[in-house]
Amino acid sequence: MLCTVYVRVLSTVYTVCIVCTICTDYYVCMFAPFVLHMTSRPGTRYYFSLPLGPCRSYESETICGVNTQLDRLQQHVTVQTLETSQSREYVGQLEEVIHSISVTSKTQPLLAPNRLADLLSDPIFSTLQVQPNIPGLSDEETGDYVWLVAAKAAAQISGLMMNALLDQTLQLSDETYYWTEILGSIWYSGLYALQKSPGQLCRWTQDAYRAQIDQGTPSIAERWNQFYQIASQNAWQFGGHSVRSHMLAPIRSCRAEIRQKRDLLLAMKELHTSSLGLLMEGWHLLATTNSTDTNAEPSSKGWQDQTKKSVSLIEAIFKQMALKPSTHEFEEGVFTALNTNPERMHLQTESSGAQTPLDLIERLVHVLREELPNHTHSISRFIGHHGRPSRIVRYWLPVSLAILSTSASTKFLFNRQDQIIQGVVNIGSTTLDFWGNWVVDPIRKLIGTIRHDEKSEIAIMSKNSLLADRASLERMVVDFVRDRPDPHGGLADTTTIVDSVKEGDLTPVLKAYERDLRSPLMGTVRGDLIRALLIQIQKTKVDVEIAISGIDALLKSQELVFGFVGLTPGILVSLATLRWLGGLFGNRRGSQTGKQRHQLKRGLRNVARILTSSAVSPDGTVPYKDFGQLICEVEALLQHVKTVSNGLQYREFREDIQDLLNVQHGVDKQLRVIERMRWTYFQ
Repeated sequence: MLCTVYVRVLSTVYTVCIVCTICTDYYVCMFAPFVLHMTSRPGTRYYFSLPLGPCRSYESETICGVNTQLDRLQQHVTVQTLETSQSREYVGQLEEVIHSISVTSKTQPLLAPNRLADLLSDPIFSTLQVQPNIPGLSDEETGDYVWLVAAKAAAQISGLMMNALLDQTLQLSDETYYWTEILGSIWYSGLYALQKSPGQLCRWTQDAYRAQIDQGTPSIAERWNQFYQIASQNAWQFGGHSVRSHMLAPIRSCRAEIRQKRDLLLAMKELHTSSLGLLMEGWHLLATTNSTDTNAEPSSKGWQDQTKKSVSLIEAIFKQMALKPSTHEFEEGVFTALNTNPERMHLQTESSGAQTPLDLIERLVHVLREELPNHTHSISRFIGHHGRPSRIVRYWLPVSLAILSTSASTKFLFNRQDQIIQGVVNIGSTTLDFWGNWVVDPIRKLIGTIRHDEKSEIAIMSKNSLLADRASLERMVVDFVRDRPDPHGGLADTTTIVDSVKEGDLTPVLKAYERDLRSPLMGTVRGDLIRALLIQIQKTKVDVEIAISGIDALLKSQELVFGFVGLTPGILVSLATLRWLGGLFGNRRGSQTGKQRHQLKRGLRNVARILTSSAVSPDGTVPYKDFGQLICEVEALLQHVKTVSNGLQYREFREDIQDLLNVQHGVDKQLRVIERMRWTYFQ
């Protein structure tokens, strides 16, 4: 996308701020002398087109929108002709600080905390503390510059804080999900009890040792007496039906501990989501208020009041979170500190006191150097104490088993070295034979079938077998009729007999067979009966071959089908093996894509659940805690959608996300946005 931007020259080194007048993207860069003429003067604007990219996250977009409003206000901060070098130096330093803490790009909109604190500790502010008035500038002009520094710094710090809260919320969600999974299975709970058993045993031993030291050193007789009493009590307690309950007691204790940790993590997560919602909505209102009004004058002091309130909000959130109250108490404490309406924050509020922008900058430096690091360290300790156990606790059992079984495993492998090698060789030869016999040969035969190769034809009997047997039958019948003619019919024609045999008619032989059956002994002695039986056996053989030839013709008509059927098992086994090996050693992109799509559906379901289960305020908006949860779910959705969508679909998805997080539209419109996303992306 090409956006019209203007360039404002800050100094003779051509450091400029590129401000998009359409899509509010920002870049700060160093331009070479051939881009801007050497005759350029500070305050000059240049208009041209520049390709810009999309924003990284919703928090970044909000901060970029706030920076847009502040830069539009900065356009109206006009300075008269500076007569003294001191005034030019002060203005140049203030402009450099302003643009140093501005959003340089939407992909990297925030500065590092230490870098931002160093910029806000610039000597120019110490000078202004001692000498508030700059020669050649009015108090209002000087105040506007310092207010812009304070406002942009507050926006930057709010963005840093929102990113920190978002990351910490996601960590708390992961830890909560871990404990929920363990509580969902008694086997996982038992495994957790086994994992922490060494530490628990060490604590019990230390407690017993301390108790023994406190009670003094008893004699040997007293020790044996105590041991007997303890053993008797334990044997009595473990008698009867209490054995199972005592065996499950450690698991019940661990499950109670897990529930307590999960509840503490959920409470801290709710505090973070409420804080995220408070910060996000306050700046979102400023980012979207009068966003199309490019002629707003700095004489309106609403943005200064919003800066004061933002600084107070940041301090109040850090102060209240240190107390670890409930969510309701947390919000009440923040609203009390801000002296605002607990239902919803608004921009149009009266000034909370005569606070100078230099005081706000000093407070922001304190937040950067003290409050934010302390909060991050505190949450890290909280997660380390109440989150999942360390890797040593989780993996000591399999590592110990691996170490203990190393010697036996090595000995086993060494003793059966020849067998293992032979097994590997057999696997290789089996694989090669399978490939040759079930893949290569069927393919070769199939190609021969397609080419009508005679060697590849399917046949269950030889080609000339039926003709030879039928000719033999014909000769046998003709000879039999000639040797034993019918006494009443005379000598039959040979051609007629042959035609009858071809049609399967053996009437002359059967008549002779019937006559011989009347006197079988005489027929056997003459040989006519046995000869007739042998002719009938030959006739049966010819009939069988005729049936087989029909089956053979059927097989030949479906020869190509049988070729594919014979090839299919080998191809399927080969493809399954290759797919398994590809999934084992490849990047598993296909499975990851399917998993990401499943996560997208789950995330959209969580968003809909938050909106439908939240206590909607009278103006139709969700509470701050639910708004913060929406932001967390949306960030997870954006991370998942990056891996399964192209650039255009990702931009459309971001547009829907912006509509979804616009809480001012009300819950009803947000639910309609979810329905639109469902039939757009998941059908």
